[in-house]
Amino acid sequence: MSSKAKSRWEDDEDDAALEAQRKKEKEEKKRLKIEKQRKADEAALRLKQQQESQSQHQAQESEPPTKRRKLSPSPPASPVLQAELPPAKLLRFPAPDWKKCRSVEDYEKLNDIEEGAYGWVSRAKDSKTGQVVALKRLKMDNANDGVPVTGLREIQTLMDCEHINIVALREVVVGEDTRKIENIFLVLDFLEHDLKTLLEDMPEPFLPSETKTLLSQLVSGISYLHSNWILHRDLKTSNLLLNNRGVLKIADFGMARYFGDPSPKMTQLVVTLWYRAPELLLGATHYGRAVDMWSIGCIFGELLHKDALLPGKKRSRPAIPHLRTLRDPNREQLAVLPTAPQRALAQTAQEPRSAGLGAAGQVPFPDC
Repeated sequence: MSSKAKSRWEDDEDDAALEAQRKKEKEEKKRLKIEKQRKADEAALRLKQQQESQSQHQAQESEPPTKRRKLSPSPPASPVLQAELPPAKLLRFPAPDWKKCRSVEDYEKLNDIEEGAYGWVSRAKDSKTGQVVALKRLKMDNANDGVPVTGLREIQTLMDCEHINIVALREVVVGEDTRKIENIFLVLDFLEHDLKTLLEDMPEPFLPSETKTLLSQLVSGISYLHSNWILHRDLKTSNLLLNNRGVLKIADFGMARYFGDPSPKMTQLVVTLWYRAPELLLGATHYGRAVDMWSIGCIFGELLHKDALLPGKKRSRPAIPHLRTLRDPNREQLAVLPTAPQRALAQTAQEPRSAGLGAAGQVPFPDC
């Protein structure tokens, strides 16, 4: 009888010791915080008592003796005594510091990682702290027009996001020659793998428990984005980073943007073709969270099958893989579409299905 497969990320003795150490440090920080608050309360109480004693002493000195005959009314309080009162405390709020960006020379380049659609990514080490980070240089195809909108969107979105399953933007650094706008770098968290390369190199797909873990982290990160009215619009396995402890982080926010309800008019030329939702393939310009959720479904199928769920190749009729994998649209579904997509879908529906699909057009996934 075969034993149950063990997950790559199952906790061991080192993890238990690390968790105990973290708990001990957390309790120590909590104790120090309570002790600091107690000392501050005692100091405030002592200051209050001193002020009360001083005010009582001043009041006794200003009043005439009780046994002396009162011949004239008491003079008003001297303005000098009023001026001697302790100054009022100002309520101060922490504010961000305004300072220039650090230089990219503060980071030691270790090796190149890859070239993406919106920049070159390298592995580097901070010369001051020794931490290993990912250094992304923004692409400036038209430098005369300023920083591209994809770079601005990525910087704005990452600065507004703080979630364990979203890659963190540590800072923005520039080259030594600040006169050149091309020298802009993003300092991001470094993770060892991306999901696409990992799937290609793995001899077997992930275990069911590992697939659930990865999908749970992905949905958690997307839920955070959607709750803050942000669409990623470029979800795919190559944009999902994974470290050696099984922590997944969503990266590459070049196509991300804020949206509202009702949704504003947006371009349909987003998301890689294999992960693009049907409404985008049919030219929709008003869409919302559903386009990201469709991409998550495609990624889920890829985790199970170790292959792309909808590998479309023809850009002229990109809806063919969706129809062959799912099922032919009926007349009611075609009636709500514009005229041109109706003709394309009608032609596609009459083509024979792929030989590798079942009767209902389903991809043969393993049991999970």
